Parts: sequence; C-alpha cells; structure tokens
Amino acid sequence: MTQLSGLFRSRLALRAAASILAIVGVLGIIFLVVSVHLRAASEKDIQQMRLEDLISTVERTAQIACFLEDSQLADEVTQGLLSNRIVREVRLVRRDGSALADHANANEHSSGTPITRTITSPFEPEQQVCSLTLIPDQDWIDSMVNDATRFLSVALMLQLLGIGLSVILVVFYFVTRPISDISQKLHALEAETGQKLPAPGGHGKDEIGKLVLSVNAMIDRLVSSLSEERRQRLARDIEQRRYRTLFDNVEAGIFELDDQGHLLSANPAFCRLFLGGKPFDREAPPIALTTLIHDGGPTMQELTTRRARRDGTRQWEMAVGEGDQQRWVNVMVSRLEAGRLQGVAHDITERRHAAEAAERLAVTDPLTGIGNRLGFERRLELIQRHYRLHPDSRHALMVLDFDHFKQVNDLHGHHAGDQVLKQIAELMRDISRQHDYPARLGGDEFVLLLDHRTPGDDLDGMAQRLIDSINVPLVLESGQQVSLGVSIGIAVLGSDATEVTTLVQLADLAMYRAKREGRNTWRFHDRHRPFET
Repeated sequence: MTQLSGLFRSRLALRAAASILAIVGVLGIIFLVVSVHLRAASEKDIQQMRLEDLISTVERTAQIACFLEDSQLADEVTQGLLSNRIVREVRLVRRDGSALADHANANEHSSGTPITRTITSPFEPEQQVCSLTLIPDQDWIDSMVNDATRFLSVALMLQLLGIGLSVILVVFYFVTRPISDISQKLHALEAETGQKLPAPGGHGKDEIGKLVLSVNAMIDRLVSSLSEERRQRLARDIEQRRYRTLFDNVEAGIFELDDQGHLLSANPAFCRLFLGGKPFDREAPPIALTTLIHDGGPTMQELTTRRARRDGTRQWEMAVGEGDQQRWVNVMVSRLEAGRLQGVAHDITERRHAAEAAERLAVTDPLTGIGNRLGFERRLELIQRHYRLHPDSRHALMVLDFDHFKQVNDLHGHHAGDQVLKQIAELMRDISRQHDYPARLGGDEFVLLLDHRTPGDDLDGMAQRLIDSINVPLVLESGQQVSLGVSIGIAVLGSDATEVTTLVQLADLAMYRAKREGRNTWRFHDRHRPFET
C-alpha cells in the first residue's frame, strides 16, 4: 500500500488517469440516476398510453355489447383485452352496478391503477349504458420499465467509460509522456556546459515546445549567471586581498562595531592606538568601544540608539590613555549595514598639541608669558556666560597701573623696562590662585580677573599683597634697582555691573580714582561696600 501511494505521488500519468476515472465515475453516477429516472417515467407513460389505446380499440364493440345486453359479446371483448400481458383484469359494468362481464388472469401479479372509461349508446352519445374498467398488471409494467432502464444504464456506462479511456490516452500521449521525456532528458542534462534540451517530436510549436524553449532560455541565463558569478568571485577575492593588505598596513585605525557598541574587528593600527599594541582577539569577551576612551568620546547610547544607527557619518575627538601615554584620536563612525557600524580612527595627537600651542600663543603675552588682550577678552566672555547661568556668583576685576614706570624706560632703556614687566608678571602669578587670570593688555597696563570663588573679604588683602610685592625694589640684570608703585581699581560683576564691558570701565575708573587719591593704593568702584554676598 505504501509503495502504491509513493508511485501514485510520483507518477503524473497515474494521478491524471485516476482523476479522470474519478470524474467520469461521479458524472456517470449522476447522469445514470437522472437518465434512469427520466427513462422510467417515460416508459410508464408509454404503457399508460398503450392501455388507453387498448380501450379505444374495443370501445365500439363494448358499446354494442352493452346496448344489446349481449353477455357473450361482452365476454369476447374482455377476453380479447386479457390476451394482452399488460392487462390483469377487465370489468364491464351496467349502469345499475351489475357486471355484464368480469374476467381476470390467473397469475398473482400485483394490480396497477385502474383505468375506467364510460361506455355510451351507439345511437345516443350522451346516454351512458355501462362503464369499462381495465386493471393493468403492475409487475409486468415494472419489468418493462426495468428492462428499458437497464439497457440505458449499460449503454451510458459503456459510453462514459469509453470517453474516460479516450481522455486518458489523449492526456498520456499529448501531455504526460512528453513531460516525462522532458524530465528524463533534463535530469541527464549538463546545464553548466550550455547543453540544450531538445523538444519532443510533434511538439515544436505547442505549449510543450514553448516550455522547452523557456527551459533552454533559462539554461542560457544560468550559464551567463555562472560565468558572471565566477568573474565577480575572482574580482572579490582580489579586492579582499587588497583590502586585507590595506587593513593590516594602513596607518589609520579601522574597526567594526555591532549594534551594542562592541568591537567585531580591528586592524593593527587600531590596536596600537586603543589596545596598547595588543592584537585583537575575536574569541575573547566582547570589548565595548566606550571602555577604551578616556575623555571626549561617544556614549553607548550615542552609538547604539536607533537614531544614531540611522544617522550618517558621526565624528568625535577623544583622548585615549592617561598621563604621558595619552593620545588624541579622531574617530568617524558610519552605518555599514543593519546591526553593524564601521569606523576609522586617526592619531591627531601632534595636530592637537600644535593647535593647543597655537591657541596658547594667541592668548599669551609673548614678553611676560601671562594672558594678553585676546585671552582677557575670551575670559570675560566665559565669566559673562557663567554669570548669566549663576546670577549669584561674583567675579572681581583688578586693573593695575604702575606709578613712575615711564621713568624706568627713560633712565635705563626699554630693555630694562621689559625686564621690569617680566618681574611684575611673575609677581602677579605668585599672588594669583589657580583659577585667577592675570593678563597684560599692553605697555604697563595689567589686569587680574579673580575667580568667583574668591571671598569678598580677600580682595583687600590681595590688593595689599600686590602693592607690597611691587614696592619691593626690582633688580635688573645690570644689578641696578628700580622702585615702583601701583594703583589698583576694583569692580565686581554682579554688584557693580551685570555686563563685562561695563565692569572693565568701572574698574578703570576706580583705578584712576586711586591715582588721584595718592597713588600706590587701591579703590573699589563702590567705595562704601565693595563686595556684596
């Protein structure tokens, strides 16, 4: 049974034949039932008409027998009707209900539905003289119907069977056998060599021939695709070798990340920058890029969120390592594919140091080494932003003007004046705290910008220490000594002014007031309450 089931599944001809026979069988049963029913009804109608015809044949004789009350003639009429097998019993009854003739066959067949006809006078058609009742032999009628329907059934089944077998032969010859031949040839075909499939005989231009043409066209495309695939694979191998050479030898660090920010691959340059030269181990526990960054890099969220993965190339400058080993690296990360990011890292330590040196040079006074006017203006911008964010903070500004400095240049020359300016800057650096900002704006014009954490009570002390330090005679390289005094003006951001430009002006005015009131002293813009907390 299993073998037959497997054969049935693997054979198109067998399935087609079984399907056709099943369809023919179902249709045959339906047609047979309908045909038998119609044929039986038709045969019954024929027998009914035959009975009516028998009655019509003897009607005239029955009229005479009834009119003359001739029992012998009536018997002859009934006997004549009984000679037909379809008739089982005949009765000829007078008007008063008495029987003129009554005869029946001796068999025990069942009776059918009686047929009664009124017999009238031969001379007066409106006058009834008797009635003729004919009872058919139902068993004989049924046998006639069965014979007719049996013949019809056999003929119909033979016809349907012939049609089914003919259809099976046609399907086998024109469809299944050519398809089977194509399948066998296709199985033995070496398509990669370009070998073509021949069309079955007689099917060059029909659907099967078109199927063969389609298969051959597919073989052509397959051969072309295989050739192109081999060419592309060769080109890809060359590109991979070229990429691997670049990947391993390029100075830039190249790496890949998964969607969780963990390293998937890294070239030697990346390992030198981020792993201290240790080679990347794919089998080791995953390493998150953010754990290799000391300062300035992206967070894990910036790397892994959906928006970050959807964005284009993103760039960071970050510090790697600490102390003397710290390096600055520029990293660009872009989306490679779903769940993968690729990045390139460049060592920008030298460039960073050069930029920082240039920045320091731009804001540093070349003579004294403290801040210059540009640096002072930038620091003012910073404290202005800080004050807007923290209105309770207080930044103090000291403007210094040195008394009798012009005499140093006149008596000892400008070279001596430069030596004095350098020593003044050194004194200001010694007095300043870490977050204070001393600067030389030009000539002998110096300022000291005090951090907001400086207590108000310390301003007087710092001013006095500045004066005391400046009043100590300064020794020149020639061994000569010079004495200076200093006038200091002080203004406080948040108490005296809310804008840094105003702060500078007020501190400058306070300095001039110190010069007018005796020099070598200091004055606040608000002389009554210099610093509010």
